[in-house]
This record gives sequence, structure tokens and C-alpha cells, in this order.
Amino acid sequence: MKRNKYSSANKFRIGTNIRKWRNIKDIKQKDLASALHISEAAVSNIENDVSNITLGQLEEISIALNVSIEQLLSDPQDKFRIPTANSNPEKEDRQVLDKELLNAVISSMEKKDQQLQVIMQHFIHAMTVLVQQEKLVFNTSKQATSRA
Repeated sequence: MKRNKYSSANKFRIGTNIRKWRNIKDIKQKDLASALHISEAAVSNIENDVSNITLGQLEEISIALNVSIEQLLSDPQDKFRIPTANSNPEKEDRQVLDKELLNAVISSMEKKDQQLQVIMQHFIHAMTVLVQQEKLVFNTSKQATSRA
């Protein structure tokens, strides 16, 4: 019985890890589903531990996300190490971030920054148009008042 609980816990963690890596890589569920030739619901079921995942599917997911199978089996957040007071910062095994994870996070942040800039440009344009329309309405009503 304990073995089933253990394998279930690992399976859940794998699904969660897949979701985390997919988010880090800034890939939408529908895009991953398309790459795997499965439904978006099937990807959701894998990520939520509703359905079992085969080794073949795990390999396909690793290719689609451009991460190793070992990375899918580990939580990407485990790549962040917090140095302790007793740690020696000069040791190589105490690197703060895994280079690939750091690059993925930076890339994701850059994409989000670009998206935010576009949203702000649209907002500024919309506000400019509204202000110009308000000035037009104000000037028109001011002229009508002065004629009367």
C-alpha cells in the first residue's frame, strides 16, 4: 500500500514539474498539446495527475519543452539554492542558479515586459483619444454657450 502512495506522489510531482517547466518556457497548454498531438484536456490531465504518463510521453514532453527528462523529474524551484551560514561560497556545488533555468526565467520576463509595453502603448493611445474627444466636446459646448 505504501508503494502506491509513493508512486502516486511521484506521479503528481512529475505533472506539477511539467506545468512549472511549461510556464518557465512560456509555452501555453494548447501549444504543448499541439506539439504532442494530444488534446489540451489531455495535457491538463497529465499536469493535474488525473491520467498516467508513459515514458514515451515523458520523452515527447521533454523534447517539446526543450528540457531533459531528468529536469522534468525534478522541481525547477529546487534549482534555486539558498546559501546557509555554514556554506562556502567558493565551492562550485553552491552555484545559486542553474544557467538554463536562469536563461528561461530571463526570457520569460523579457516577453512579459514586451507584452506590458504594448498594453501601456494601447492604454496611452486610448487615453489620448479620450482627452482629445473631451476637449472637442468642451470646445463645442463653450462655443454654443458664447453664441447664446
